[in-house]
Amino acid sequence: MIFSHTMDIRQLESLCKVAELGSFSLAAEALFLTQPTVSAHINSLERALGAKLFDRMGRKVVLTPTGEVLYRYARQILALREEALNALQDLSSLTGEVLTASSTIPGEYLLPRLLAAFNRKVSPLKVKVTITDSEGVLNLLLRGDVELGFVGMKQDEDRLEFFPIYHDSVIIVAPRGHPLAGKEVPWEDFKSTPLVMRERGSGTRRAFERGLKEAGYNPSRLTVGAEFGSSAAVKEAVKAGLGVGVISDLAAKGELGRDLMEVKVKGMKPISRTFYLVKRRGKTLTPAASRLVDFTLSEAAQ
Repeated sequence: MIFSHTMDIRQLESLCKVAELGSFSLAAEALFLTQPTVSAHINSLERALGAKLFDRMGRKVVLTPTGEVLYRYARQILALREEALNALQDLSSLTGEVLTASSTIPGEYLLPRLLAAFNRKVSPLKVKVTITDSEGVLNLLLRGDVELGFVGMKQDEDRLEFFPIYHDSVIIVAPRGHPLAGKEVPWEDFKSTPLVMRERGSGTRRAFERGLKEAGYNPSRLTVGAEFGSSAAVKEAVKAGLGVGVISDLAAKGELGRDLMEVKVKGMKPISRTFYLVKRRGKTLTPAASRLVDFTLSEAAQ
C-alpha cells in the first residue's frame, strides 16, 4: 500500500468523527463543516491509501478493516496533537514548573522570601529548587538540568551569565561560654581550634579561605574537625559544642548575641561576598523563568 500524498489533521478529524457517529451528516454537524467537505476528506484519504475506509450498512457507515487500523492511529495522533497544544499553551503562560538549583544560603534564606514576593506581586509560580553546593548548581546549569541557579560564588565560565542579587558576610561563631566566644584571637590560637566547616565546593568555605589568604594565613593549617553539607547543620553542630563554626551571617541572624557569639581573627578583614542569579548564556528561558529573572533583578535593584 503506497501513500499518494500526506494526510492532514482535518482529514483525520473527519475520519474519527464519522467512525464514532456512524454518519457523514452527524460528523459534519459536530465538526461545524458541510457534509460535502467531510466526504471530500474521506475520499482524499481513500485515494491516498488506495483502499475503502467505510462500508455502508443500511443508514449507518462502519469502518472497513483498513479503516479500523487508520482510526486507531488517527485517535493517537489527534490526542498527541491536543497534548502538544496544551503543553505549548502552558509554555506561553506562567504555568508549568520552573526548575532551579541553589546553594544552601540563598536556597534556605533568600529564595523562600523571593518566591513568596513573586507569588504575591506577580502570579502564583510553581518552582522546584534543588539544594546543593555552588559547584553542584553550576554543573546542573551546564548540563541543562535546570534553567536558573542561585549561588554564592562567581566562576570564570563563558557559558554562564552571573547577575549579582544580594550581599552577605561570612563570619566565625562559637557557642556562648566557649573560650573564644566574643573575642578577637591571634592566628596561632585560632588555627589549632577545632573548626566546623561547610564542604569543599561551597561558596561559604571558598569565601572564608579567600579571606584567610588575603590576611596572609594558610587555610591548609586549619584544624577542621567536621564538615557538613548545610549551614543549618554547621550552626547546630556549633551549638552542640562540636567546635567553632564558619557560616553566613544570614544563617546566624537572630542567634548572634544569644546562643552564638562571633569570633574574630586578628589581621582578618570582614569577609563579604555576593550572591548571584545564574543562567546559561544565550539559552531561551520559558516565560515563567524569564519573569522570575526579571522580578529577581528588580527586587535586587531595590
